[in-house]
Amino acid sequence: MKGFMFGGTCGAYVKVMINANLSHRPSSKCVSGGRIRRKCRRSALLVAAGVMSGAIASQAAAASDPEPLSAIGAERGLELYERDAADQCVLGHHQIRVTVKNITREGLLKLELFGERNFMQSSGKLRRIRVPAEDGSVKVCINVAEPGEYAVVGYHDRDGDRKLDKKWNFMPKEPYGLSNNPVIKSLRLPKWDETRFTVPENGVDIVINLVDLD
Repeated sequence: MKGFMFGGTCGAYVKVMINANLSHRPSSKCVSGGRIRRKCRRSALLVAAGVMSGAIASQAAAASDPEPLSAIGAERGLELYERDAADQCVLGHHQIRVTVKNITREGLLKLELFGERNFMQSSGKLRRIRVPAEDGSVKVCINVAEPGEYAVVGYHDRDGDRKLDKKWNFMPKEPYGLSNNPVIKSLRLPKWDETRFTVPENGVDIVINLVDLD
């Protein structure tokens, strides 16, 4: 909350309350006889308009300065950013070392890490990693905060649009796989108990075989 001083008949602060809707209201000192004084109300509206203009200008500036691609993204002509990168593989560290098979060198490979809570939901996602796809197999390492039970979901984003293409029944249209390589049935995706595995203190190596369901 910010205060702005106005003179004249107001003689008090006009407080502009800035929130998600950029709402505003004058202070109680601007209220007389149950009515808001016109000059205070005009002042508040002018301040709110100025704040809104500044916010719009800031958003426009941010939009004109897009996030730069990572070095590998620029090299391969892929939409990859530094935040997409996998962790360095270190033997003996509590991390998941995933080898993804049945893939070709086009587009991206995306992996998502989950715990049991809100499995397969956006709110339950612990990590999201994207790396360039390669012919044959790709090894990706994911650090975990502590040993425990986790699950990994991945797919081959062949067109590199950073989205999973789906069929009419919402099943994956691009090569897809999960930890433990459970059978993916036509009417549902695997559950937590089918995909979970334990990560000990010194980490674990797993293999995911992507399956083309199209």
